[in-house]
Amino acid sequence: MAENITVSPTPIQRNAFDVAMELLTMHQQKSVVEAEDISEIFAKYYTLANTLQKKSASDLKAFLPEEIRSKL
Repeated sequence: MAENITVSPTPIQRNAFDVAMELLTMHQQKSVVEAEDISEIFAKYYTLANTLQKKSASDLKAFLPEEIRSKL
């Protein structure tokens, strides 16, 4: 058996659910959220994350301010 074992790190891959959960957590930290509103807020964030992950990088550049876009 080898004395030295090396393992390549696996990059963290997040899906739309993970992103929506993080956005919901950030939302709750910034403002008071009523319990009955959590599912609606999560659904909005999930839909946004799911839609954006299907877009190409060039499509997403359109959302950036012009001063940032011109430097890319």
